[in-house]
Amino acid sequence: MQAKQKLLQESRNKIINMYMPEHHTQKFPTYNSARYAYAIHLLNEAVEKSSPHDTTCCEGWNVTDVIEHAEMVLSMVDNINREDSSKGDQPATGTFIPKLKDEIEQRYTQDDLNQQVASPFGDMTLDEFLGIIWIDTFTHTWDIADASSVDHGIPSEMAIEAYKIMQPRSESMRGPGRFNDPYTTTSDDAVEQFMAFAGRTSVNSN
Repeated sequence: MQAKQKLLQESRNKIINMYMPEHHTQKFPTYNSARYAYAIHLLNEAVEKSSPHDTTCCEGWNVTDVIEHAEMVLSMVDNINREDSSKGDQPATGTFIPKLKDEIEQRYTQDDLNQQVASPFGDMTLDEFLGIIWIDTFTHTWDIADASSVDHGIPSEMAIEAYKIMQPRSESMRGPGRFNDPYTTTSDDAVEQFMAFAGRTSVNSN
C-alpha cells in the first residue's frame, strides 16, 4: 500500500510540474485522467465563446456539427467501462460538455482507471485509453476556436504531448472522419505545428 501511495504521489508531482494548475491536478488519481479532464475544460471554454453556425475547417461541418461529434466521442468514453452502457434519451447538442466538465472529478477512481477496456485503439486500461483519446477533444477545441476566431487556450506543452503520442500512429489515424494528410508549416507555434501535422488548415488563413 505504501509503495502504491508513493507512486501516486510521484505521479502527482510530475503533473504539478507540467502546464496544468496544481488545484486541478490534485483532484485526479493519474496524469492521464487529469489531462483528459483539462482537455474537456478547454473544450467547454471554446464552446462557450463560439458561434454555432460558424464554418469550421472540418469539411461540411459548422461549429454545432463539431460539438455534436465531440460529445458523441465523450459519451463513448464515459460509457466504455460500464456494464450497462445504455444512454437513454440523448441530451441536446452542447449540453453534455458542460455537464461532464462539472462532474468529471467524480468520474474515475484508481480502480476504474485500472480496468481493461476494449477501446478503438485495442485492449488497454481505461487510464491508457484516456491517455490517447484526450487528443480528439483537444483537436476539436482548436477546430471550434478557429471557426469563431476566439482564443483556443491550448498550452504549447499540451500540443507537444499530443504530437509525441500521435506521431507513431500517423498512418493509422488518417482518412475520412480522422486526420487529413499533414502539411508543412513555417510556424514556431507548437499548437499550429500539431494542427499542421493533423492536416488542419485554419478557416482564417489567406
